[in-house]
Amino acid sequence: MISIFKDINKFAGRWEWLDKSAIFCARVLPYFLVIFLLIFSVINKKWEIFIVPLFSAFVSRFIIGSLIYHFYKEKRPAKLKGTNLLIPVPNNPSFPSSHATVFFAISFSLLVYNTNLALIFLALSLIIGIARVFCGVHYFRDIVGGFVAGLISAGTIYLLLR
Repeated sequence: MISIFKDINKFAGRWEWLDKSAIFCARVLPYFLVIFLLIFSVINKKWEIFIVPLFSAFVSRFIIGSLIYHFYKEKRPAKLKGTNLLIPVPNNPSFPSSHATVFFAISFSLLVYNTNLALIFLALSLIIGIARVFCGVHYFRDIVGGFVAGLISAGTIYLLLR
C-alpha cells in the first residue's frame, strides 16, 4: 500500500492546477457535499435524507473509527521521506481516514433514498479520499478502511431503522 501512496503522491507539487484541485477536493468539497445534501433534503421535504446519512457518518467516525484508533495507531505518510505534503497533517491516527469513513457512510446511506444521488456521492467520496492521498495525509489503505467502516455503519443503521 505504500507503493500506491507513492504512485499517487509523486504527482503532488508538479502542477499548480492539479495541486489546487486536490487541495479543494481534500478540504473544501466535503463541506459542499454536506450543504448540498441539506438543500436537497429541504427541497424534497424529506429530512431523513439528511439526518439518517449524517447519523450513519457519526457512527462511522466516532464509534467505529474511534474504536479502531484506540487499538491501532497508524502513523501518517507525512512521516515518510519524500512525501509531498500539500495540506496540514491532522493529529488523529491515519487508519481509517475519518473523511473516508464519514463520506462513504453518507454515500451508502443514501442508497436507500436515491440511488443516483448515492452513486454521485460515492464517486465524490472516492475523489475526496484520493485527493487526501495525493495531498500526503493518508495512505490508500486508509481510504479503503474508511470505505469498509462507512459500509458497515450504513448497513447497521439501515438494519436498525428497518
